[in-house]
Amino acid sequence: MIKLPNLRIIGLILLTATHLQASAQEPVFSGLFQNRFFTLSQDSDLLCTTSESGYLPIERLHEIIHHYENDNPGLRQAAVAFLTRHTHPDHLDDLKQIKKHCRNQNQDELCILEGYWDDKENALRVLALFYDTKTAIKHSNYYRLPRFEADHLYAFEKGLRKIPSFMRDFIVKAKPIRDLDNVFVNAKIPEKTQRLILDAFPDDTESQVWADDTHPLTIIPGVGFINQVVAQVYSGTNRIVFTIKNFDKAKEGQFYKDIGLKYLVDFRIPLIVHELAHVIDNFHFWDGHESLYFFFWYRKLSTDIVYMHMIKDADLALWPSRWFDAFEFLWEVNDGRYNGKINEKLAELLSQYILIPQRLKSESPEAYAWLQKEIFKGIEYNGYESCQNPIVRELNWWEAAVARPLVGRWR
Repeated sequence: MIKLPNLRIIGLILLTATHLQASAQEPVFSGLFQNRFFTLSQDSDLLCTTSESGYLPIERLHEIIHHYENDNPGLRQAAVAFLTRHTHPDHLDDLKQIKKHCRNQNQDELCILEGYWDDKENALRVLALFYDTKTAIKHSNYYRLPRFEADHLYAFEKGLRKIPSFMRDFIVKAKPIRDLDNVFVNAKIPEKTQRLILDAFPDDTESQVWADDTHPLTIIPGVGFINQVVAQVYSGTNRIVFTIKNFDKAKEGQFYKDIGLKYLVDFRIPLIVHELAHVIDNFHFWDGHESLYFFFWYRKLSTDIVYMHMIKDADLALWPSRWFDAFEFLWEVNDGRYNGKINEKLAELLSQYILIPQRLKSESPEAYAWLQKEIFKGIEYNGYESCQNPIVRELNWWEAAVARPLVGRWR
């Protein structure tokens, strides 16, 4: 979870759940989710970009969609229905009007997705990302919340491409929970805790189950704790919620008085990688079959009896200058190093392995070696240290005069 200055968020241990039984009539599709086109990026090219470059062109998106829809009749219809599924009545009204328009124009389901995103390229990118990576990017079910735009989709695409395909495979298969009531009884969960668990369920959980009876990795806009959290992932879930107004403060072009820097690249990528690291933590040991539950202890990287000591003893590297303040301004950061909860420290270790690997290798060689061998299976990266052009610059006199402090902007 990415937090704001001087704000401690007590993380709930949660998991998406559903009481909706899978339909026997669900279609079966073959050859999906190959991670063939949105390939792993081990170099620094995607990190050294602004939000205006580094993403796949529209011609490539058409190629991806054709590849997966070929010999998969009905796939587009099922995928668009899934990617636009909501329970809020205003969303349902909008979709009704969009579908009517598309029928009158004699257009297929892609027209519906274009109407949902109000943009053809956004629709193609979301569909291509779903087919290849099993990632569902949607609007919030809360109708009036801000929505992702094209530059957010570009950032999510680039962030996903920093994650190895074997990790992507195990973070996209969360199982729905259908016996939570019995778990309450068998585990003797107090009523107060039961109410917290039930209140924490997303109200559209039942609509988030794909045809293979899993929850794909889901990225949605939302509102964090008292509207001040940048992004959050609950333990046991593969659902990432971004508070857009805070998330966008790490975009290129932003500048702040108290750090004296202007961002020249899109620093939302580290935010995304950090949140994906939480999902990797959640599902590293998961076998794909057992259910995970709200508030219940289960084995993950940050709770494993062996690994948790490795994480606790590891030293984090120092981020370059103070640009890390844009995405990791946590109360537990001391001299640029995080000293707080173990799940957050693990997310930082995983992020630093991907984003500033040379610094981590130099300043924490044992942690680097552990991550390389045990977690990343030998895969290594070039990070921000390899960017040919500056990624930040000092403020000029005018910017220094008009800049607001980063801390003030986050509050």
